[in-house]
Amino acid sequence: MHALEGVELTGIEQKILSDIHKGNQNGDQEEPIAKAARELRHSANRTVHSLEWSNINGLLWFRGKIYVPQSLDLRRQIVALCHNTHIAGHPGRWKILELVFRNYWWPQMSRYIGQYVSTCDLCLWTKPWRHSPVGELQPLSILDARWDTLSVNFVVELPESSRYDAVMTVVDSVSKRVHFVLTHTMVTAEGAARLFLHHIWKLHGLLKRVVSDRGPQFIALFTKELYRLLGI
Repeated sequence: MHALEGVELTGIEQKILSDIHKGNQNGDQEEPIAKAARELRHSANRTVHSLEWSNINGLLWFRGKIYVPQSLDLRRQIVALCHNTHIAGHPGRWKILELVFRNYWWPQMSRYIGQYVSTCDLCLWTKPWRHSPVGELQPLSILDARWDTLSVNFVVELPESSRYDAVMTVVDSVSKRVHFVLTHTMVTAEGAARLFLHHIWKLHGLLKRVVSDRGPQFIALFTKELYRLLGI
C-alpha cells in the first residue's frame, strides 16, 4: 500500500507532487533512475532492480516511496516542510529522515538531510551543544634540533593504487621536511609504529615527541609499540 493512498493533498504538498510530475516528464533524473524508468516502458525486458519500481499517474515509485527528481530546489522544499514549519519544530537529522522517508525517496537522501540540518541557521543559533566545551589550542614549544618533534598524520580513503589507499605523512616540526609512506586507511597505531621504524627511524633516529590529529590515545599506543620494537 503506497504511503499517500487515501490522503487528500492540498496546498504546498499538491504543488510538490505537481513539480515531481513535471520533473519526471523533463527527464530530470539520475542515470540509474532514468534507466529503471526506461525499463518500465519495456515491461518484457525488466531486471530484478527495475521490479522495485512502478509508474503511477506520472509519478515514479521506488519500494512504495515517491521518487523525487534531481532538483535541489524541490528536494529542499520537501525537507523544509518537515523541518522549518512551526509544527515540525526543527527536529534533528534522523527524525527528519523518518518523516521524509514516509512518502519520498531519492539517492543519498540521508546525506542531503544531514547537510541541510547542519547548516540550518536557526538551529545553529538556538540549539545547545551536547558535549563538553572544547579545550583551548596549545602552541608548540620552539625547537632547536631537527627530527626531535614530529607530526604523524594520515590522508585516507584515496583511490586505490598498488593495493594502497592511504598515505602516512611524517613532518619535522623544525625543518618542515616531510616523508610520505604508503599505507592503508584502516592502519592502527601499532601498524603506524612499524612503518615509522622501517621508513623514518632508520634515517633520523629516535624522536622525542609526537603530535597527531588522531589524539593522545593514538600517540600513546604508537610510542609504546615503537619502544617495544626498539627494545627500549
